[in-house]
Amino acid sequence: MANIKERFSELIGRQLNQLSNCNHNSKRNPLLDTNKSINSSNGSFISRYLNGKLTKSHPDILSGKTCYDLPVKEIHKLSKKVVTASTGPGDGLTQVNRRSKPFDLADADVDFIDEDYSESNNSLPFIKNEDINGIITKSSENNDKNKIINNNEENWEQKQSINGSEEEDLEIHKSQTLALGEEIAGITKWDAGSDHAYGIATTLYECHPTTKQKAGEPIADAFGICVRENSAIMALADGVNWGEKSCLAARCAVHGAIDYLNKALYSEGSRIENTMDIFVALLRSLNAAHNLILQENGLLTTLCTAVVCQLKNCDRFIVCTCNVGDSLAYVYNEKHGVREITQGSHDIYSMRDMRDALGALGPVDGTNPELNNLTVAMTVVERGDIVFLTSDGISDNFDPVVGKFAIPKKEKPNTNKTNGPSGDNGLNGSRKSRSSLKRSNSNPDRDSAHRPAPNPNLPVVTAHQRHDLSLLRMEDLLMNGVNDGDIKCNSAKNLCQLMVDFSTKLTQAKRRILEDPDLYDNNDSSFGQHEQRQRRRRVGDKLAMVPGKLDHASIVAYKVAFYGQYKGQVFDDKLAKSEERYNLKVRATLARFESQEDFSDLSESTI
Repeated sequence: MANIKERFSELIGRQLNQLSNCNHNSKRNPLLDTNKSINSSNGSFISRYLNGKLTKSHPDILSGKTCYDLPVKEIHKLSKKVVTASTGPGDGLTQVNRRSKPFDLADADVDFIDEDYSESNNSLPFIKNEDINGIITKSSENNDKNKIINNNEENWEQKQSINGSEEEDLEIHKSQTLALGEEIAGITKWDAGSDHAYGIATTLYECHPTTKQKAGEPIADAFGICVRENSAIMALADGVNWGEKSCLAARCAVHGAIDYLNKALYSEGSRIENTMDIFVALLRSLNAAHNLILQENGLLTTLCTAVVCQLKNCDRFIVCTCNVGDSLAYVYNEKHGVREITQGSHDIYSMRDMRDALGALGPVDGTNPELNNLTVAMTVVERGDIVFLTSDGISDNFDPVVGKFAIPKKEKPNTNKTNGPSGDNGLNGSRKSRSSLKRSNSNPDRDSAHRPAPNPNLPVVTAHQRHDLSLLRMEDLLMNGVNDGDIKCNSAKNLCQLMVDFSTKLTQAKRRILEDPDLYDNNDSSFGQHEQRQRRRRVGDKLAMVPGKLDHASIVAYKVAFYGQYKGQVFDDKLAKSEERYNLKVRATLARFESQEDFSDLSESTI
């Protein structure tokens, strides 16, 4: 034990030196150089941003609490042919009970949500929830749409598998599922992903130095992605805290949401004509996810879902998202960089406790979820853009304060703040329900991420600057890579690998501290949560000195493009070369529509 301090000092010095020179060019990744002053003239994006010399203009992102808060955009007819579908970690959503047990919780306040898809009520019922009135307001009866019938997916081509024994075993299992002809969550074959649709779920936690067991097992995250010829469905869930029940909740959430969306959007007889239809389906899928969690006796989880689909008669696409909690959605574009679609779900103008999940599905309060920060959002994307969803284990590690690249500015207490034009996002929920959303293991050094760094040259940043710098850090990684000669990120698979690799390397010093054999008794093979917390307390000051946040880390990405028979098609898009192609800033209507004809008044030509 006497040499811990010496070894620790040597380890940290070596680790920080490695991080600051990981690309052999200090001008390339200045956020990794803790010795650089913000007043330096090296032209780094962090110094240019904080000195007001770097301004980014992003395409419009609109968000709201209900589908009626957003404008209506017409979409192209959705192709039903599946190109690829992937889930994880391991077997992902395929391990959840595949039979939807009926719930008989009729409620006049929520029955209307499924009135256009009446046959889905038996398998995808909606819970009785006192908070649901704040999400969707009852609309007038609409008899124009056809009923949804059971979906039979078309056969589709074999996709490539990932290298590695674990992935090969996974592919063998899923091939057996295909051989059985079993449909799981609306898909008959789940594979290991491809270059244009890919996901990774891993752990950043330490392992036991003797048994090599990983802390926080099993990984309590889950993801799923289904790509069709001109659209895609994505979902990612992050179970709150550790354990089998949290893992189960995440898998149930992804399974329930994707199963519902596959039926609602692609079944024969369904008529999905605009973004209003998409958002209503996304909100219904949230209820389906929650019901499946209750059915399987899972605990709490966040959930972020996205539908990417082609706009009517043009080459552009639109991304529609719905999220609860701190699992977030982003878009990477070579010209505009990285933008967060889900930024309306959290207050980017206030410092937040990263242990707070903000919202969750599952039995937060009785059988009710916590929906305070539930948000729907939309943005226009183009072919070649990459849409990706992340858990906080990825997104928080790009935060400049967590990465020890900046110091947070102290806030005045009891300051009323709003999240930009969206105003109050309902983040002040009841303390009873909010207390259950605190992660006990996600940020083991507790408030160390908010402590001032010892380096006096580090800049002091506001909450809004932290958010902007997180996006710029992502952009720098995807545009420049890590080493000299790295090419720009050009695929969904490459994006996932880069983001996970960055988070893994950033947190390496923390893991090495916690894997020091001197922290373990000679005969100590226990690795429970209590023992792990005790070890963290013993080295808490050391953990606070090094960058990163230990957590489960998950990401799923999709490269926007036409696939299959749609590949190579050209549409006459008058706005194709104009910045107006991204414009969404029109007055959102709060009117209640009585028929589908009323939607046609808000066609592409009028907005």
